[in-house]
Amino acid sequence: MINFLFTLLLYASSFSFIGAENNYSEIEKNGQELLLCRKCGADVADSYYLFSKESPGAHKIEKQNLFGRQNVTVQTLVNPFGIQFDIVTAEKARCESIGASQGADSWFPGYTWRICTCPHCAQHLGWTFESSKQTDDDKDNVKTFHGLILGNILGENFTDSLIMLPKVYKM
Repeated sequence: MINFLFTLLLYASSFSFIGAENNYSEIEKNGQELLLCRKCGADVADSYYLFSKESPGAHKIEKQNLFGRQNVTVQTLVNPFGIQFDIVTAEKARCESIGASQGADSWFPGYTWRICTCPHCAQHLGWTFESSKQTDDDKDNVKTFHGLILGNILGENFTDSLIMLPKVYKM
């Protein structure tokens, strides 16, 4: 009886493992990857929500293959103090917006900005941009988006590649 239960348990667990493997492959095909805070590793965004919102004040705009996606827009922006930031834009991010909305020195005309920090460790991740226009007429105008600093985030696949399995576990 015990052998039967053990065999049944092994049989059932092999199906759940195969199902998980297929699900993982499906996620990889979609090119989705979690973006993590570089300081603490908290999930802060999903690469699914990356989109191209170009700033007219960008010093450089280029397309890169990042976070499991192709042709991600990376922009180099410079603040009034001369500090450069390479950013990607995301429609959604899990970050805390700090302070009052600022209209001065916005890289995106028609948007106010607030500093965006990691909800777990308060690391500066970028900025939240909110439309200052009150009309719903412009369908192309995104109401809110986030500019995430590339140097302050990591892709989960990169962090997974840093984890090495002991030789005893390798097949």
